[in-house]
Amino acid sequence: MPTTRSRSTAPTGSRTLRILRALASALVLCALVAGLPWLLLAATTAVWDSGVDAFTHLLTRQDTGSAFMLALCLVGWAAWATFMLSLLLEIPAQLRGRSTPSLPGLGVSQRAAAILVGGIMLLFTTGTLASAAPASASVTASASHVPGATAQATVHAPAQQTIPAQQTASADQTQRTYTVRDMRPAESLWSIAEQLYGHGEFYTKIADANEGHTMADGTIFHASAPIQPGWILRLPDEPTNGPTMQTTHTQPADSVATSYTVRTGDNLWDIAENQLGDGSKYTQIFEENRGAPQPGGTTLTDPDEIRPGLKLDIPHASAPAAPAPTHPDHHGSKSPGDSTGHDERSSGHADHDGKADAPAPASNAGTETTEPGQSAKPEHDQRATAPAVPAPSASSAHTAMPTPTAPAPSPSASAQQHEPAPTASSSAPSKTAETTPSPTAEPADGNDGPVIGVREGAGIGMLLAGCLLVTVSVKRLLQRRRRRPGETIAIAAEPTSLEKALDASAEPASVDLLDGALRALARQAEQQGRPLPAIRGARVTARTVELLLTADTDDDALAPFTAADAGRWTLTSRDFLDDETLHNLPAPFPGLVTLGTDLDGNHLLLNLPAVRVLLLDGDDDAVRDTARIIALEAATSTWSDHAEILTIGLGDELPALLPQGRLRVVPHLGAAQSDLGELLLEHHQRDEDEDMPPLPWLLICAAQARESDAHQLAEALATAHNVPVALVLPAKDAIGAFPDAVRLTVGTDTPQHLDVLDSDLITQSLTEEEYREFVDVLHTAQEPARPAEGPWTLVPPVSLDKPETPVAAFAGPTAVPDTPFAALAGAAEARPAGDSVRVLTAVPAQAPDSDGVAEIAPSASYESVTAVTEEESADAVDLHTPEIMVLGPVAVTGIEASGHGFKLALLAALLYFKPGTSSDAVREAMDPRKPWSKPTVQARISELRNRLGHDADSNLYLPRDRSGIYRLSPKVRCDWTTFQQRAERGLAKGPTAGIADLEVALGMVRGRPFADTEPMWAAARIQEMLVRITDVAHTLAAWHRGAPRPDLDAARRAVRIGLDVDDSAELLYQDWMLIEDQAGNRDGVTSAYNTLLAINKGLAVSMEPETERIFDSIMSRSA
Repeated sequence: MPTTRSRSTAPTGSRTLRILRALASALVLCALVAGLPWLLLAATTAVWDSGVDAFTHLLTRQDTGSAFMLALCLVGWAAWATFMLSLLLEIPAQLRGRSTPSLPGLGVSQRAAAILVGGIMLLFTTGTLASAAPASASVTASASHVPGATAQATVHAPAQQTIPAQQTASADQTQRTYTVRDMRPAESLWSIAEQLYGHGEFYTKIADANEGHTMADGTIFHASAPIQPGWILRLPDEPTNGPTMQTTHTQPADSVATSYTVRTGDNLWDIAENQLGDGSKYTQIFEENRGAPQPGGTTLTDPDEIRPGLKLDIPHASAPAAPAPTHPDHHGSKSPGDSTGHDERSSGHADHDGKADAPAPASNAGTETTEPGQSAKPEHDQRATAPAVPAPSASSAHTAMPTPTAPAPSPSASAQQHEPAPTASSSAPSKTAETTPSPTAEPADGNDGPVIGVREGAGIGMLLAGCLLVTVSVKRLLQRRRRRPGETIAIAAEPTSLEKALDASAEPASVDLLDGALRALARQAEQQGRPLPAIRGARVTARTVELLLTADTDDDALAPFTAADAGRWTLTSRDFLDDETLHNLPAPFPGLVTLGTDLDGNHLLLNLPAVRVLLLDGDDDAVRDTARIIALEAATSTWSDHAEILTIGLGDELPALLPQGRLRVVPHLGAAQSDLGELLLEHHQRDEDEDMPPLPWLLICAAQARESDAHQLAEALATAHNVPVALVLPAKDAIGAFPDAVRLTVGTDTPQHLDVLDSDLITQSLTEEEYREFVDVLHTAQEPARPAEGPWTLVPPVSLDKPETPVAAFAGPTAVPDTPFAALAGAAEARPAGDSVRVLTAVPAQAPDSDGVAEIAPSASYESVTAVTEEESADAVDLHTPEIMVLGPVAVTGIEASGHGFKLALLAALLYFKPGTSSDAVREAMDPRKPWSKPTVQARISELRNRLGHDADSNLYLPRDRSGIYRLSPKVRCDWTTFQQRAERGLAKGPTAGIADLEVALGMVRGRPFADTEPMWAAARIQEMLVRITDVAHTLAAWHRGAPRPDLDAARRAVRIGLDVDDSAELLYQDWMLIEDQAGNRDGVTSAYNTLLAINKGLAVSMEPETERIFDSIMSRSA
């Protein structure tokens, strides 16, 4: 039987007092801010002249009181200034829900500012509460589970049911409380209300319930004063004391604004599509959360700038038929209760080609019924299909979110699908035991919604992602070095899904920050003669590093850290990031490994040698996945550059594939125990005067083990007092041998508290599928180079032969450079004029094949290049045609004035190299971390079309396409295409006639391709560009050296340009040494060799044998 929800009102007297207090505070504040300085200014002006004169003759004549009055005015100004400073500190602190820092000498003014600002805040929140939609009586119906709240703040009703008022009253007879936690940023009444009720505005209810009560430390509670850790706050019995809407139907649980935490890869369009059933309703979510305080003190101001960790209030998924919603739609869309509509946001999203998306699902769910077994989500994406049939409503006991029935998709729509949308059977599990969703309910967290492009890869943290990408980069660097001139490296035309996920998750800056901070700390300790601090772990964000000490210490923190509080040092300086000498120091904590992230997304690292034993508790697959990710990070991270890592049960491929040699596979625990025994014996027998500590020894085991082996390891570990040894073992096999070890539950994304790190933790892992993808990428990077084809077969090899023509008349010796490439940079900058040379018509890359994978366009054939002459036909390209430049920072002619110039240029490059790209592919490619929303794609495509313009025949350079597929006009030029044509033509002509073409080609290079961006979709192209630029620079250097009149300055210039693009190109260092040898500059040869040594040391790679041979030959000949 339908129940009736009565209107509930807040206590009128309490609200009236708050309003009066807020108005009084506002009047006093206005008087102090504006009235007091006016008064002081008038008084100061009146007594200034006489007061200054009195001060001047203070000791020579009697004071008439003018000096005292002037001093009093100055004191008044000082007091007003301190109050204004306190006010400026207090306003942002209260807006962000943080405690204001206490400044010495400003206690009175800070307290006054806090009282006045707090009183004014009540005025605005009272108005907000008066118009806010009601929140559910259940805590979990409107808020995500937040660990840390006390057990008293519990849930009393399932989220999907309506509980009679009598049951609710009886269940809440016990006073509910909340204990304030000690955390950073400090908790506030706003944040507590946001956690418990989903809306920070309800903090006034908590304030009313505690006003005047004595707290645990004896302090009287006042809402205007900051709350303190340890206070036990009373929670109001009914958080929804604001007005509610009168209705004769049961209010469904999803009619209130629910809370959603943004995850990696989310965007507002997808959140709206998953939570509300229509992506075009993202504006409603944005308007609901615009300007609202967020974790970390930020606010949401741009729908395209959401980040992981934000807590969004999701507006009503469905609303009662009457009356109208409290908050009108500010965008002109139809009301939630309307079943039809004609505006663009509600009836379908139309892109720039006029293609309409699917109409929004009917939201009048309160008057219709749901058939049993009906899917709550269409089986396929319906954004471009016919109008959907409205879904019936749920029964009175359970309410499901309404979604349309899926009609058959059109061919154009099905061609764009990436992954089918899941049905209701794949709903995410509830976050609390009390929440039991309906079988047809929509997934609460949006994880099972439609996926666009990149797999989220949530189990891989930013530090490990950065380490794995660096590993792949080093492998490809070695590929480029070990190929012959003219050859290309083996690389897949398209990146794997794992590479995309790693690229979206990686934070290379955080990797460098952690490594540099630890090495700078070690150097500071060495300089001060102090031991390294004993740390149990670290917390790393994109901006800072925090070390967690094993025990409280009285020692001052070592730079670049400062002591934040007991047991914590926080990084406060980044001056070390430019210090190249840090790489000469060994990493001080090579046993640090990432276990996962805390609830704010910060990465938590555990110092394995400090805890000695880490036990992984879970099933065999989960233990393997977590153990593998620990081993991979330890084997590839820069802060573990000297460690010995033994693995069991993780596969035997990695040691041979990784460029670092830290990993070793052992068959079983018995072999590991023998190895540990030898290490301990060696350490025991070593000379006491030897100051070289042993390498950290880590055993990471995922295989089943006998209990006796675990006990033997425990006995061996007990004797390793001063040896850095650590074990990672399955808990079920070793818990008896290591009862006091740190235990980590794996195979779940549920937060768990880890005492050793004093934080809640979500573990990271690497699935078997992801591991296989990574191994495949490494295998591809091991493959031999592809043979040279066409004109590239004419790239000359390295030759030690000197030309017989003396070169002293053409180029003198160059001094030893003080900085890398200084000798090369000092060469003449003159380049042959190329304006008279005509350019071939730019040919864009091939369209995607039937599988949707765009292959790298093959270079022009040898015959076609040799057929090109200086007397080309008159159909050369129009130089007024837009040109996309990628041989350096990405740019496009004609869009410099745009406020989105860089993004537009990158978008143009994407469409040039991958013609026929769909809208969804653009969304992912342009920002894998936060894919663009559809409206953003529409706006950027439109702006790019307008900026590029049209040709002489009025044909757009970016034509419209109603199918949602984007491609540029074939007339659009690209410097990479022109570079290839020039280079191949120059190689075909040979040293005498072709050198000008190669000079023009190399002159087009402005820096590293796609400088500072290097998008993952262009990875294969970038590798090809690096190889070809190196080949052209090498060819020019060889031709200039071997010319009848050698031009060594031009040869140096070519090598310098090549090294500016790829400073690890060993082929060019060989050319550099040969150039200096030919110039008779032995010091220049040594300089080139030492520069390469420094580069190799930073990359942790060795020099190629051919380079050693060239250097030895030159030096022995010079001797």
